[in-house]
Amino acid sequence: MSSQTKITVIGAGSAVFGPPTIVGILKNPNLRGVELFLHDINAQGLEKIHALAEKLNANLSAEARIRSSTNREEALEGADFVILSIAVDREECWKLDREIALKYGINHYAENGGPGSFAHTARNLSVIMPILRDMEKYCPNAWLLNFTNPVPKICTAAARYTKIKTIGICHQIQFGYFILAGLFAEELGLKIPKDFNFRWNDQSIALFRLMSKKARERFVIRAFGLNHFTWMLSVTERETGKDIYPEIRERVPKIRKTLPSFEPLTMEVFEVFGLLPVPGDCHLCEYLPYTHNVHRKTWERYDIQMYDFEWAKRGRERMWEEIERAIQGETPLSRFEELETERGEFIIAGILRNLNSYEEAVNIANSGYIPNLPEGAIVEVPALLGSEGPVGLGGGKLPEPIAELCRRQILITELMVRAIVEEDRKLALEALALDPMIDDLEVARKLLEEYLTAFDPYLAFKLH
Repeated sequence: MSSQTKITVIGAGSAVFGPPTIVGILKNPNLRGVELFLHDINAQGLEKIHALAEKLNANLSAEARIRSSTNREEALEGADFVILSIAVDREECWKLDREIALKYGINHYAENGGPGSFAHTARNLSVIMPILRDMEKYCPNAWLLNFTNPVPKICTAAARYTKIKTIGICHQIQFGYFILAGLFAEELGLKIPKDFNFRWNDQSIALFRLMSKKARERFVIRAFGLNHFTWMLSVTERETGKDIYPEIRERVPKIRKTLPSFEPLTMEVFEVFGLLPVPGDCHLCEYLPYTHNVHRKTWERYDIQMYDFEWAKRGRERMWEEIERAIQGETPLSRFEELETERGEFIIAGILRNLNSYEEAVNIANSGYIPNLPEGAIVEVPALLGSEGPVGLGGGKLPEPIAELCRRQILITELMVRAIVEEDRKLALEALALDPMIDDLEVARKLLEEYLTAFDPYLAFKLH
């Protein structure tokens, strides 16, 4: 392989996304010798990430040709794969998405689902649609690997309004293994604090990773549904293939008594609907109306953990410091070589080398993979990766009550995306009126107006 294969990373100048994405590509033997083109509008951050990438390239003997530019045309020209992870003032806007809804009695995570996801989608599509148009011009045959949230809505826009081949990627399947680790802690040799629930802090994240790793070594999850809203259709032992759902059904009532703080919404939803959700409470609640009611304090009842923006900021600052030290030769490069990646490199290698490799979760257009969800809707399913791209693995129908929950969200996604790209205010109002967190049409109207007003400077689309 030589520079014939060009991988472009848009959003590379990020301390959080850049290093693991780059190291994943450079470590993968199937991608040796690629041209790795780094692009970001943040010139200072891009320069630092480029310097780090050059050091990693030499240390790993990856033989990659590494280039970088703030010029998008140059970055996209002739690309074979485009990795996309961007955000528009992510945390400041995310907080405001949530705070605006709180004024109307809606307490929600406000990322991929709920009314806040409308503003999130509108901001990001304002930046991403021009990128997709440039891809059609400069690299029309490239594969887009989209990591940008809201993943289902961004991928829906790409599928409906462009000819770009798109795969949405998210690591949330890890949370499914974390949940299994909680249920099978003793067998996995894990000691879990009696009051433990997932928190956005270093100690909790470290335990989360350990638990996920231990459970992944023991079990295999086959999950189907929507991004941040998938469901375990099967759980088996990795070595024997034994179905462990009967044991899960026995253990859930027990853990609700012995460790009631552990993902209580997930456990109660399982008892109601009969399948174990994957995403964990803080993302499961994005699509369900059971935690948003401010007056009934349902958010507090389930102890939902909102993303900690200050913790994230401190983490980024530490990472930039480590990047600076690594560039200066003061920090071992092994620190970065051991970073957990988002698996984009495995998807690229699977397509490029026709590996027919297995991925547990990709977001692609439904082609009978989930028969009782709409054909063509963006769904999250396991898939095989070969030269033709991802081929989803069918898992059978979702139970009808769960399928109905998913169908509502698919329709909301379609309406939101159409409203934004076609600049249609009526469709936006319909999407909010359908949202299960909104039970008052006046609130739907006011939310729409306030979101459009608050984020007007960010929006390329003006809804009429």
